[in-house]
Amino acid sequence: MYDSCRSIKTRTMGQALADVFGRRWGAAVVVALVGCPSPRSAFAAPDGPRFPEPLLGESATDVDAAEAGEVEVEANLARIRAARGAANANYASLEVEWRVWKELGVRLEPSYAWATDSSSSHDKGFGGAGTVALGLLHDRRRQWHLQFELSGRLDNGTEVQDFEPGETALPYSANLVGAARSGRFTFRTTIGGEVGGSFAYAPAHTDFALLSTFTKDGRFGFFGLEVRADWARTAPLVLAPEAVADLNPLGLPFRLGVAVPVNVGAAPADPLYGFFLRLQFETDAD
Repeated sequence: MYDSCRSIKTRTMGQALADVFGRRWGAAVVVALVGCPSPRSAFAAPDGPRFPEPLLGESATDVDAAEAGEVEVEANLARIRAARGAANANYASLEVEWRVWKELGVRLEPSYAWATDSSSSHDKGFGGAGTVALGLLHDRRRQWHLQFELSGRLDNGTEVQDFEPGETALPYSANLVGAARSGRFTFRTTIGGEVGGSFAYAPAHTDFALLSTFTKDGRFGFFGLEVRADWARTAPLVLAPEAVADLNPLGLPFRLGVAVPVNVGAAPADPLYGFFLRLQFETDAD
């Protein structure tokens, strides 16, 4: 049962735990915490290429993660502006995601934002966010995955949640994140509740994304559409066409993504449209 776990890291941990729990229970603890490391690269899962991940409504660590130890570093830059007037907002952040154990991941994201409102008043400040993710379901034969997440945010004084479409309106949230794949197409959905402030319609949000890989083997990235509805906002609906280029097949160890979010129903003087850029690096779990 446990003979497929061949990495030096796993054997070393198993030997240490065997001394404490005995051989059988020590092996069981290793498999439960670490899982069996895959010999494939960090961009390939045991059931094929990694599930495409939406840029705005991403999960905290990959929802289809198969092993512990994977680390992602992402640099983000967003800008959104009003259709009329001088109002605009800018946002930069650095995300670090780490799959601590096979079913437990964490994300930390320090950020900086600077904004100008409709009266040309300027504001800026530092902020930060964090998420803990727990894997609930991995059906690799049917290619279904489900993850639970708890998120919190320290606002930076510019009301970043009012314009950064990847953030919830309220600072704390609990979410169920699901993903399913059929051929080239990946379906992603999130249902969550929010707390920590007042809301326009309901303290809840629902996200949906339909993504398709450029090629059948998924080597060069994907494109698609995100539909995000945060019911705590006065204008809940955001549509975001997006594309992500995976440059690993060309020998460059990163991905580059761009999204164009549009806040449907926003007033002309409020944040309405913009862009979101992401540069992502990922390390092997070994």
